[in-house]
Amino acid sequence: MKARCVLDSYAVLTYLKEEPGWQKVRCALWAAMRRQTALYLSSVNLGEIYYIVYRENGPALADQALALIKLWPVNVVPADSSLALIAGRMKAENRISYADAYVVATALKKKAVILTGDREFKEVEDFLKVDWLPKNK
Repeated sequence: MKARCVLDSYAVLTYLKEEPGWQKVRCALWAAMRRQTALYLSSVNLGEIYYIVYRENGPALADQALALIKLWPVNVVPADSSLALIAGRMKAENRISYADAYVVATALKKKAVILTGDREFKEVEDFLKVDWLPKNK
């Protein structure tokens, strides 16, 4: 079975901004391109990435970032009712944001590792593997 990894918005933004750790995200993308790993991104987190880029750089750059991400070998996981309920449970049981609860729910559903630098995910390390990027802020 090939490796499985869920990208958090932190990882995607790290790559887009070429912040410390962006090379690790690039390696994950290359591994997915070579079909050595399966990459996932929740549709909720895709929306989160879009609004962050929009707020920081405006709509044109947000649209460009979205177009670029759509070219990546990443499976966007829809936020259906099954995923929403898992995310709701994760939010209720852990001190994480609702968007991060979707990362956790996606990782649980896909039996995947989370790639992030967001220290909020320390909260779930007891039951999920986290592959850490350097802290950027």
